[in-house]
Amino acid sequence: MTEAQQQYRHWLAQSQSQPSNAIAWFNLGWWSTKVGLFAASVKAYEQALAFGIESPEEAMANMASVYSERLGQTEPAMQWLDRALLENPHYYPAIFNRAHIAEQMGDRETACRYFKLATELAPDEAYPVARWIEANLTLPEASQAVQSLRQFAKAKDTDALMALARYEERAERYNAAWDALIAVNAVDQKAYPGWQALPFQSKLLSQLAEVKSQQPPPLDSHATVAPSATVPTSPQQTPVFILGLFRTGSTLLEQILAAHSGFTPLGESEFWPRQIHAFGGSMVSPGRLPNTQQCAQLREQWQAHLTERNVEPGLVATDKRPDNLFHMASIRAVLPEAKFVITERDWRDTLVSIFGTRLHPQHGYATSPEDIAKHISFCHKIADFWCENYPKSVYRVSYEALVTDPEKQLMPLFKWLGAPWHSDCLNFHELTNSVRTASVWQVREPLTTSRQGRWRNYDGPLRGIFGGALDSPEPPSSMPE
Repeated sequence: MTEAQQQYRHWLAQSQSQPSNAIAWFNLGWWSTKVGLFAASVKAYEQALAFGIESPEEAMANMASVYSERLGQTEPAMQWLDRALLENPHYYPAIFNRAHIAEQMGDRETACRYFKLATELAPDEAYPVARWIEANLTLPEASQAVQSLRQFAKAKDTDALMALARYEERAERYNAAWDALIAVNAVDQKAYPGWQALPFQSKLLSQLAEVKSQQPPPLDSHATVAPSATVPTSPQQTPVFILGLFRTGSTLLEQILAAHSGFTPLGESEFWPRQIHAFGGSMVSPGRLPNTQQCAQLREQWQAHLTERNVEPGLVATDKRPDNLFHMASIRAVLPEAKFVITERDWRDTLVSIFGTRLHPQHGYATSPEDIAKHISFCHKIADFWCENYPKSVYRVSYEALVTDPEKQLMPLFKWLGAPWHSDCLNFHELTNSVRTASVWQVREPLTTSRQGRWRNYDGPLRGIFGGALDSPEPPSSMPE
């Protein structure tokens, strides 16, 4: 039993034996979140408030975080944050999280206002000023905020360095931007455990061989897209997983689907990572495949998850988590009807974008251009396996094709998903739903080809690393067979 589970059971017993103990309810709310019982967490915090918890703004802010980050419900999250600020107008977590939610919803003006307030309350912290500068496109070089950011960056603060890299790129000072990226990734390389690709790659390839041996591939195993019959008036109620690599357009694609009346986005749901972890896996390493009984249990839990996330009957849920690419075997075992859309992008643009994003430490490849290139190549190999062996379940989407000629790319995709095409899906940038990925601001803009070939801004340092291989459409790699 994990520490979180032990603590959860302890505070559950305390709240039951002392039903008017506000602290017990507060702690139960905290540990319920840790073990993934999000609805129960909200109820526990509500009880803590009902029994007069001291500093109620903390319980309110925690509840808002559960609603926003775990349950995908921004309205109650904002309401609880506003109530927290009525209790304490200077409560930093509520102010920062109010800015964070505004950012997720594409409300730049509100995000900037609250991030600015956060910097005033915490002038010695880099994170709020970094977030303010990333949200505010008009801050001049001479502003106090930018000068503060540079001072934090000189001290090797990673949040400041990453924000500075993006600020310099916006100003088209690409050498300075690259220097900042080198600096932030050098710090992370020291902090993260050493990246070892071979063990997880070998484990995954072994699992794929096991999957292939258990179930012969379909007759049309060399097709890449399954032909679809007549298009129904509404999509089939089959879960859709959008996956592949980070920074390849997965958030963009989910937003396009979200603009369709037949789909509802889950974003980067935590459901499958929790299950994979329970079966001995990690973000990049597969867990044990569930047996028949476990598959049935997980299927019921998945349905409960959809209910908890307020997915209306008749709508298709999209789960957009790139690293689910490594867990497709487990997901298919539980949901054999599931469909998987793999997003792909020019490897050089993908590399620059990943190198400019601070991923979880488990994605240790992200701090090295060479390791990123090898990881991209490995992901292509995994995508090839699924497309070749299970084409009726898998569809590939090219980011370049999507932004260049969206209808030509999307109409066949919607047909494959069993949904009618609606041209208003191209107005996805007008949505005000919550987006909790690094693409939060990009998806609030119409489709554009402006980010194609972004890697050319960094041709010099990239060519110094990859030489002539930089001109190849495929990334260099040394792959296990």
